[in-house]
Amino acid sequence: MAITERAFPKDSAEGFTLVELLVVISIIAILLAVLVPALNNAREQARTIVCGSNIKNYGPAIMMYSQDNHGELPFSFYWLYSRKTIQAGIDSKKCQEECRWHYDVDPPDGSLWPYLKTADVHMCPTFRNFAIAGGLNICPNRLKGHSTGRNGTTMPFNPRYSYSMNRWLGMDWMSFLEDPTLKNEPSIQLSKVTRTSQCFAFTEENLWHINGGRDNLNHPLRKGDTVVYSWTALAKTDLWLYALKRDNPNDEVQANIATYHGVSKNKCDEGKANVLFVDGHVAKMKGLAGRDAYMEYGRPWIGHEKQNEGHIW
Repeated sequence: MAITERAFPKDSAEGFTLVELLVVISIIAILLAVLVPALNNAREQARTIVCGSNIKNYGPAIMMYSQDNHGELPFSFYWLYSRKTIQAGIDSKKCQEECRWHYDVDPPDGSLWPYLKTADVHMCPTFRNFAIAGGLNICPNRLKGHSTGRNGTTMPFNPRYSYSMNRWLGMDWMSFLEDPTLKNEPSIQLSKVTRTSQCFAFTEENLWHINGGRDNLNHPLRKGDTVVYSWTALAKTDLWLYALKRDNPNDEVQANIATYHGVSKNKCDEGKANVLFVDGHVAKMKGLAGRDAYMEYGRPWIGHEKQNEGHIW
């Protein structure tokens, strides 16, 4: 029985034509252009959820601390690292206080650490990505090289925390005036806080200033702002919202909440921060510029700004 030839054209094994290949490549490129941003957005949304979940853990922690310490809140300077540890780093010139956030040699030993003994809880993944990519102000990342700035020795660059405590919640102003050394670590009583749903307890900070290009970082004022948003970035473990009303409104803010959630990287000055309030709820909110920030979400009680005849800063 004769074997018949298959009914296919002789040139069917010659493959795709150039036009066909270009069409396929174009389709793949279009699909990637659509899918990659969507995937990146999904990843960032997942990171934002983790950041909000992490910061929520501070709520029960400060409540348990207060119950164990006669109703007092943790002192904002030393809730993650003790005074002894921070001072030892300064004295040895191994770690300036401003570099503590990325110095991974010393284990946390602050007053709140026994209630949150999980290192990952203290770090927002979005913050870590910014830190690894560009560092923070005077602290360039490991790729750019980093030294203490005093004896020239290199130091670790491994971000350890990204959340800051409200200084006005964790430091008693009148006690500070009596003893500026803060040796007694004066915080305030939780019972004194009456704005529990408006006063933040912990939040996120930026890795940069937003002060209208008044330094070499050149971040302009945010759209719609007429005064400086922030003069400092995350370094220590507390966030200081300036409370004293000044003649020059550009001097009214020292630090402020983060602006990098919910926006693209090229608009990282325009976004929001995860904020934990004293009553335990977490909100994603956009910060206010100038003294309005302190008045809206910084002061623990109405009239806090009137202490010492209004000379509170």
